[in-house]
Amino acid sequence: MEVLLYGIRGSILTLDERDRFLKDHVVLVDSKRGVVHGVLPYEKALEHRPEFIVGGRRYLVTPGLVNTHTHIPMYVFKGTPIRKTGFEWLRQVWAMESCLKPRHVYYGALAALVELVENGVVLYGDMYFFEDEVAKATKEVGLKASLSLGVIELFEGPPKHSIEDSIRFAARYMSDELVRGMIGVHALYSVSLDSVKRAVEASRDQGVKIHIHFAESLDEVRFTKERYEKTPAQLADELGLLSVRPLLAHAVYVDDGDLELLAKSRPYVSYCPFTIMSWGSGVARVLEYFERGIPVTVGTDGPLTDGVMSPLFEMKVALAAQGSRYARPVPLDVYALLKSSVWEGSRALGWEYIGIAPGAPADIVLWEPPPWVDPSEMSPTDAAFSLVYDHQYYRPVLVVVSGRAVNKSAEFNRLKHIVFEKIREVRQDLLECGGVER
Repeated sequence: MEVLLYGIRGSILTLDERDRFLKDHVVLVDSKRGVVHGVLPYEKALEHRPEFIVGGRRYLVTPGLVNTHTHIPMYVFKGTPIRKTGFEWLRQVWAMESCLKPRHVYYGALAALVELVENGVVLYGDMYFFEDEVAKATKEVGLKASLSLGVIELFEGPPKHSIEDSIRFAARYMSDELVRGMIGVHALYSVSLDSVKRAVEASRDQGVKIHIHFAESLDEVRFTKERYEKTPAQLADELGLLSVRPLLAHAVYVDDGDLELLAKSRPYVSYCPFTIMSWGSGVARVLEYFERGIPVTVGTDGPLTDGVMSPLFEMKVALAAQGSRYARPVPLDVYALLKSSVWEGSRALGWEYIGIAPGAPADIVLWEPPPWVDPSEMSPTDAAFSLVYDHQYYRPVLVVVSGRAVNKSAEFNRLKHIVFEKIREVRQDLLECGGVER
């Protein structure tokens, strides 16, 4: 029998415009329409006769998490030790990626999707090759995604897609229920300026967003200064890229003049601190991004460099990194970072977001807190702080996408049991082909 109305009970961290934190409330989910029917006190919710209610008074309910920048098929390379940075790291990775076939991308994506679900993610942004395989895997699991077909023109090695391929890919998924498309411009050092201009033109004409690596390494800054006599931000501004408010992955190396350009155009920034810091690179000026009104989102980057597909882990690292950069404890507001990660993260990927509210898409996570935590006794700021700092102790009991509990489906459990065997099958061949020493 189809369940039409069910409830999710707990302290509701709505992350909406009014920043409501509703103690012992129930989110009523209309599973047929995939939206929130209402948010009511427990006793009032019972009057609506939901089929069942999951959770309880001391559970925490939040909007589903958003991971704005990753390369999920790279799960096939997860744990590979590449002790290099910058362009040297890229050359080694591109050697491995030259061996990729569509089936490798499919199984890598499936494995990463399982991990995303188990970290409370309902929406993610991906840039990679053979992205139709990623779209297929995403729909099988039931998550939402904004996918971009990555274009690399100026280096040999990885699979080749043209900028027109990427634009057509984005157009194909503009109205899909779960998967939307973006234009994947790998970086200003790896794509011709004519292709960047073409991507900007398509973005303006078709209303599709651009996803690009930006000011990620000192090698990139040296490249744009030597070839074009401009910083990455100056070059992006001259090309019109900043004017279409793209999603900029990383944005680490930004000087004061660059900061002014970003504040004026307000592109979206995907902050992925663990990867960048593990490279030995700098710490982005995220506190100043917040202060200047530049929308900040959170990404995990690929499974090869991060190892954990958890936005909450990245937020914890971000708080520590910003404290170190600005020499003061917790300079970022934890609640503001969590809210920005889902609010601005959804918008950066082309999805609407209003928090947990009647009529909103039912993209929700029910968290079981550790035994020593009772969110019903906390302020919203303290609840956000606990979720981020003690994220490893919070269990996502229910991960709901458009009203459907994806982590409870028979298909999800089936995929969990088969996908990691498939990963082992393809992984060794790829590493040997790419010349990686184990």
